[in-house]
Amino acid sequence: MKTNTRALIGWLVSVLLLIGLAPAHSAAAALPKPTGLKALSTSTTAIGLAWTPVEGAPLYRVQYSKSSSMSGSKYLTVDTASAELTGLSAGKTYYIKTRVVSADGAGLSSYSAALKVKTRSYGYSYLAPTGLAVTAATPTSLALSWNSRGEGIRYRVSWSKSSTFSGAKYIRETSTSLTLTGLDPATKYYLKVRVITTSGSNLSAYSPKISAPTSSDLDLSAPADLTLVKAARTAVALAWTAADEATTFDIQYSRYSSMSSSAHASAAGRDAEVSGLTKGVTYYFRIRAVSKDGVALSPYSSTISVKTPTSTSSTYLPPSGLAVTADAPAKLAATWKSRGSGLTYQVQYSTDPGMANGLTTSTTSTKVSIGGLTPSTTYYLRVRVITSSGTALSWYNRPVVEASTSDAEPTKLVVASYNIKCANCYGGYENEGTWYERRDVVVANVLAQKPDVIGFQEASQAWLEDADGNKVNLSQFEDLVKRLGAPYKLTNTARNNCVKSTTPSNCTYKDQGASQGTKIIYNSDVLTLLAQGSKKLTELRAKDNDRYVAWAIFEHKATGKRFFFADTHLEHITDTAGSTTWYDLKVTQTKEGLAEIAAHNQGLPTYFVGDFNSNKWSLPANGPYDAVRATGLIDPLGNTYRSTTTAPGAIVQKRIRTNFSSYNDYKRKAPSFSYINGTYIDYVFTSPGIEVPEWETVVDVDADGNFIGTIPSDHNLLRVTTTLP
Repeated sequence: MKTNTRALIGWLVSVLLLIGLAPAHSAAAALPKPTGLKALSTSTTAIGLAWTPVEGAPLYRVQYSKSSSMSGSKYLTVDTASAELTGLSAGKTYYIKTRVVSADGAGLSSYSAALKVKTRSYGYSYLAPTGLAVTAATPTSLALSWNSRGEGIRYRVSWSKSSTFSGAKYIRETSTSLTLTGLDPATKYYLKVRVITTSGSNLSAYSPKISAPTSSDLDLSAPADLTLVKAARTAVALAWTAADEATTFDIQYSRYSSMSSSAHASAAGRDAEVSGLTKGVTYYFRIRAVSKDGVALSPYSSTISVKTPTSTSSTYLPPSGLAVTADAPAKLAATWKSRGSGLTYQVQYSTDPGMANGLTTSTTSTKVSIGGLTPSTTYYLRVRVITSSGTALSWYNRPVVEASTSDAEPTKLVVASYNIKCANCYGGYENEGTWYERRDVVVANVLAQKPDVIGFQEASQAWLEDADGNKVNLSQFEDLVKRLGAPYKLTNTARNNCVKSTTPSNCTYKDQGASQGTKIIYNSDVLTLLAQGSKKLTELRAKDNDRYVAWAIFEHKATGKRFFFADTHLEHITDTAGSTTWYDLKVTQTKEGLAEIAAHNQGLPTYFVGDFNSNKWSLPANGPYDAVRATGLIDPLGNTYRSTTTAPGAIVQKRIRTNFSSYNDYKRKAPSFSYINGTYIDYVFTSPGIEVPEWETVVDVDADGNFIGTIPSDHNLLRVTTTLP
């Protein structure tokens, strides 16, 4: 009877299942929505995701769209609480959600809150590697593995005892597994991995860090391979190998091979320095391992002999502890241990591990910041002790230290050019004010545009006059920078190229870098001035005003990027019919300015600004413009000869009043045209690679195009927002 009952029950369940009246499978029950959705890494075409797993979830569906309304969504189904969205567009924002679904796609939970993530505009072409794990540990090694990012990929593994990766070490690998050796026993290490190019440039962000300890077995066998690393006159640097577990050592040394009258020094690690020796003397060294409690001792190693040198070039051991970190996209910060007080150090750096074509910088500190480097590039560094005059007092440290600059984000730089009309050029024309009447408007005009660097023309070096016409010991450019206020500074404060630069009277010539009214002023909060100079340009008549090109090299403080900036003011006289005398002079002056740029710009991104006193309607041609363009410099406006409705070669993305001319001649109605570019005698040229998001020809006019209030100058300020490569 019981058997028949069980059979009947089984038959009924089968029928109910067939007709769909049996209870639903437990997997179809409603589940909580996923939480903790986050982006693990991004590339130009992909986003890596993870979220908190939902207990009992068979599958997850990821929904993603470029719209916050999730219109036009795409979907991806995965069986783990992680996913990688591929085939995305660079530099685009995506909205992402996830939910639990059944095997047939039915929703088992509501969607998670939306995550907003933007793919990279450029740079990383891979997502960070996943699955990083420690597969084995010994007292001095950790075996790692991670998931592949494709065939032929290179990786960089970083490890440190610090969770912040201070003092991190690096190694490159072409497979997806690696064993790190030479680690300390019973020590916790933090690890991460990223994709790189064959030259070491970064192709992905680092993976999420993991941590794992080494084991703690102990073996006190005798150290081996005791070697002299470098000898100085009163010290030696030694290195050796030992059992992985040995961490503390006793160094015995003596002037006698029998080791009589010996001294001892302790060391941790597998290298050490012994000091307090005498120059020109032979010493004998041997070493043994010591347990952590100081009780157990290994046998001694074999003995080596070293004769200390007598040369002053070996006064000191090479500096030790050289560590290098990326300070900014174009900067590296290096530190090392001191070799004593009052010393000078020389750091050499190169993109070649053999240090070919290495550059150097010197410091009296034990740290230095090296700027002007290439972002996302591997550099090699070494340091030595030198005299203040550059004579070597030690060898360079070995081996060289490898470090990579970080990825570069676009660096915004606002440049400007402004002819403010010299104070002593007042002509009393209609709408013209004196410098005293105009200067507050000029200053307000500049400050409103917030330039990082600006080239002024006609910011006169001559003394100003008071209300009674008496000379005062203040030049127009000095008055200007004083009123602009901090953080604005002049690249060169000299008025004249004389021994006494404040006055040209009884001048004994001395090149002070002065450039009369052609002056460069910069924001010292944003930029560091590295170098500056000027060159006087050719003139035809002794009575004519001297013309100059002034130049400067700057470093952008936040990124370490460097650039070159030049400012000029060419001859203003125009030719009579049938003559090209003054045209030829302007071309000559332009080429002289370009030669000065080529001599000093070090291949840096370059700006050439100023009043060139030549325009697209000049006859027989716009000679200075053509000379500049022939060198490869770019006119962002594309204001080519006699152009009207087109702007050939223009790179500016947004124009603000570029149809106004740069020279206004104090006309109440500011000169402008209906076509793209006005008539310009003032220019801002840029080298290839510099981008120009925006250009503004600055004019304060009403709806009818009339200047409002005081006209600042007979030229209009040109403000150009750029990005450095």
